[in-house]
Amino acid sequence: MKGEKSLLNIYNKMISSNEIEKNKSQEKLVSDLEALKKKLENSLELKKTKTRKMFSKFFSKKASEEKTGVYIYGGVGIGKSMLMDLFFNLLDIQGKKRIHFHEFMKQLHQLIKIARENNIRDPIKSVASEYIKDIQVLCLDEMQITDVADAMIVGRIFEEFLGKRLKIITTSNRHPNDLYKDGLNRKLFLPFIDIIVSSLDVVKLSADVDYRKIKIAGKKKYFLSTSSQDNRQFNDLISQFFLYRGGGITIQMDSREFRIERFESGVACLTFNEICSIPLSASDYLELVSHLKLLFLDEIPELSNGGDDSAKRFINLIDSVYDKEVEILCRAEVPPEKLYNSGKNTFEFQRTVSRLFEMQSDNWPNIEKTR
Repeated sequence: MKGEKSLLNIYNKMISSNEIEKNKSQEKLVSDLEALKKKLENSLELKKTKTRKMFSKFFSKKASEEKTGVYIYGGVGIGKSMLMDLFFNLLDIQGKKRIHFHEFMKQLHQLIKIARENNIRDPIKSVASEYIKDIQVLCLDEMQITDVADAMIVGRIFEEFLGKRLKIITTSNRHPNDLYKDGLNRKLFLPFIDIIVSSLDVVKLSADVDYRKIKIAGKKKYFLSTSSQDNRQFNDLISQFFLYRGGGITIQMDSREFRIERFESGVACLTFNEICSIPLSASDYLELVSHLKLLFLDEIPELSNGGDDSAKRFINLIDSVYDKEVEILCRAEVPPEKLYNSGKNTFEFQRTVSRLFEMQSDNWPNIEKTR
């Protein structure tokens, strides 16, 4: 039974079933997380026995010198969230919490506001202490500081967390030294970076080979929904990425959130309506695409009749995909040159058609771009 709950065993099974590819930096992190998992579970058992008191003095000095968690960083789609979630799901303790960083900060701001309204003397400290009173392990996904209000309170929050020996596992696309880079009053944020670096093991995940590209190498990238062969090939390609296995991703875009249910390790599948029939700005698309390495875009309709707004959003989406050099595989009703032949955005749409053809090349995005 214990073997079934081993991170390494589950990880190796995922490799053997071709759900993921073998990766040395992932294997090292899995081993470290396995050791942390065992330590946490054993520590919980010790607390239930009187022997815990006997050893408390012996362990006190050692505990103060130990790192109190792991900060996992690396590029999009490298498996950071997947491995953190594997650790979280297999960790056999009650006091654990997993939350996306943006949602975490939103909750803290709300709680601090309430504490201030109730005239709590030190609202940030009070909220931080209350937040983790029943938690021993906190898993935070996608740490990213872009807001000055977040930057001003997050250091105080983490100081309280780590002072109470809370174990923190967090993921980020950036090294701690690059958090809130060039942000307003960043010098006030630097103590938080010092706290992270000194308190958490900072681990970089990397990959020598991008296996997403291997899976789609030599394959078509634009499919017609009117062709049974194209439908079969498109569906087969999607199935190789196990997009329903993960928990999806919530992306913060200025004042709104965008949810992608079919998402795993930088690969997403969205329908045209999900991404082009809602009011998103050019900056929204850039933020969304920055979380992706490969996008399956499905159910693209013919847009000439009454599709001006959607056509404009599609232009912005493809521009973002192109600029960020994200691979895209499309399934549409008609070929690119027939998607939008009449409407107020037809002139601008010609660039989109050109880019759709360019991005079908096996050499893209390594070839020189033509703007």
